Amino acid sequence: MKRFNGSLWLTGYNMPISIPLAKKNIAPAAKPTRGTRVRSKEIIFFLSQLTMMLEVGISMSRSIETIAHQVSNAGFKSVLLSMVRSLEEGQQLSDVMHAYPRVFNPVYVNIIESGETGGILTRVLGNIIEIQEKNQQVLNQLKTAMIYPAVLVAMALIVTVFALVGILPKIMIFFEGKFALLPVTTRALMGLSHILSQYWWACLLGAGIIVSLAYAYFGSATGRTHRDWLLIHIPVVSRISNNIYTGLFLRIVGNMLDSGVSLKEALGISAKSTGNIYYQQFVQGLHKNIQEGQKFSRGFSENNLIQDSVKQMIYVGEEAGKLPLVMLRLARFYDSENEQDFKKITAFIEPIAMVFIGFVVWVLVSSIILPMFRLASAIN
Repeated sequence: MKRFNGSLWLTGYNMPISIPLAKKNIAPAAKPTRGTRVRSKEIIFFLSQLTMMLEVGISMSRSIETIAHQVSNAGFKSVLLSMVRSLEEGQQLSDVMHAYPRVFNPVYVNIIESGETGGILTRVLGNIIEIQEKNQQVLNQLKTAMIYPAVLVAMALIVTVFALVGILPKIMIFFEGKFALLPVTTRALMGLSHILSQYWWACLLGAGIIVSLAYAYFGSATGRTHRDWLLIHIPVVSRISNNIYTGLFLRIVGNMLDSGVSLKEALGISAKSTGNIYYQQFVQGLHKNIQEGQKFSRGFSENNLIQDSVKQMIYVGEEAGKLPLVMLRLARFYDSENEQDFKKITAFIEPIAMVFIGFVVWVLVSSIILPMFRLASAIN
């Protein structure tokens, strides 16, 4: 660690990292709210910087204060500066983080608390960073797989609406008095064109109502239950969802066991980490089994959504006393499975999207252009 022009430069990494030395007095900040939202990338940045600073010997409060001045999110910056004041009053990092559940995941905060108790805080922070980065990687892969077909579908919708509202009304003049000769698809498009042109406001209102009702439904307890059931039972989607949920569970519990947390405590902490109510019930069942003195692998083997080979590995790992190592390796196995599945889905969706575009073009041509040529031929 070297000092240059009022800054600290951390050495021993791939590249030097400039850390401006914060002033002793904390700059005043707006009072943070417990509803402050922070992106996953910002949390990863915060934890990465904090880990590096703690490793080179900078105090906890000074590290967080320094990071706060590098954060562009005003709400997050306010939270960090408030944390500094609490830390200087003698509170632990986990206690301070517990006050902001919308910013810091309670599961990760409990892991940090175990790291503070065992004196391995920097190691635990590194484990959390790995979990966060893997979760972000899965989300990015999912978004990448969906971008191309979503763009194609959106373009098809825009072209269709433009043809119905901007082109078809002008061509309908040629079809006056000859509606009986037109194909069914042409008459249907003409009726849809009339509705969109004259009652566009009602269409927008109806679409808004449908979206609002769907949002409210899936935001309710019943809607979330139905959504979670569909995610783990619909063909194709269920394979990916189950792999994601299982991999996330294995990584979180494996890292906690590797950090010195007991299996019973790790299961209790991670019960709500997957985000799916059926997997939460599964983890709660595992927790109950452990409390009753049963083996972890027994309850794990009862889940029909998990691959048999994975169940066998969990059994072997528990018998050999290497459960954390096996869990983390299985989590990496699921990462590889997910990556391959996303590639297959992308390769499968692209031709389907092209077929959909071709179908839309065929409907427009056969319903608008071809009837015009037929009528022209009949007149001639």
